Amino acid sequence: MNRAVFDLLDYIAVFPVEDENKWTDKNGAVLPDAYLMKKGPTTKDLAYQVHSDIGDGFLFAIDARTKRRLGEKHELKDGDVIKIASTK
Repeated sequence: MNRAVFDLLDYIAVFPVEDENKWTDKNGAVLPDAYLMKKGPTTKDLAYQVHSDIGDGFLFAIDARTKRRLGEKHELKDGDVIKIASTK
């Protein structure tokens, strides 16, 4: 199944989190969600995938591993853990 999704269909898994230090959502669940996206998505694409309001209010993203601030055109890779900062 993994081979079909990730290799043949060219998808990656990305993990949006609310707390980039603990990798949790607002309820404390660790890595609560995984989004499967076609290879090549940007941080802004992920924001829209989570919710259209978050995409509309996108400010920047944070790579939870490196704590680097990422712009809207940063291309995501398989396994990225991302916090999205938004005005919404």
